[in-house]
Amino acid sequence: MPLLEAAPGLRAVAIYEEMRRRHPELPAGIRRTLERGIRSWRALYGPEREVIFRQVHEPGRQGLSDFTDMAELSVSIAGAVLDHRLYHFRLVWSGVEHAHVILGGESHVALAEGLQNALWAAGGTPLEHRSDSLSAAFRNLTAEAASDLTQRYDALCMHYGMTPTHNKRGVAHENGSVESAHGHLKAAVRASLNNHNSDNSSASSTPLLNQTVAVSASDLIGPGPS
Repeated sequence: MPLLEAAPGLRAVAIYEEMRRRHPELPAGIRRTLERGIRSWRALYGPEREVIFRQVHEPGRQGLSDFTDMAELSVSIAGAVLDHRLYHFRLVWSGVEHAHVILGGESHVALAEGLQNALWAAGGTPLEHRSDSLSAAFRNLTAEAASDLTQRYDALCMHYGMTPTHNKRGVAHENGSVESAHGHLKAAVRASLNNHNSDNSSASSTPLLNQTVAVSASDLIGPGPS
């Protein structure tokens, strides 16, 4: 496979067309055979690919927390841009979600408030809770302060009977079940705000925004309990 060895990313159809150009006598029916051969070659000799084992989710096993910035919605109050983000909680198996407005940055206080509200709204707790390690909250902290923050998070989870877990840094897909839902939630919030203000340039108060988020999250509730 000289062509593949020189350029491993070549598409099978490009190799097929080049072979027919060089050897017009080849029958058109070799394309499928060639594609199978290329797949086999790439499996044996092609570049290594990251292996991701598909996760199997069980009812009631895992809940995820994350924060998402809302600057793209350009929400303002009395003409001033509202600097805010959403705390977003999701039960992995059922898809049940909870979200509310956070004024300020990511912090243990914001996580604790959001998580407790989410658990009360869900009417129960999963066996395990996973966060993104509060990476933003850990910035500029001493090692002692960061350790204290971790202990407080662990204690909060254990108080509710959940095993605390953290994402591995740089492994984005571990929190994918909630991160992938951010876009759907933001779209629902944007549509709801548009109903209150045709140009989406203002909201009368943060309670209105909180109510909008709560309604939008309830619209995204999944097929069954987790």
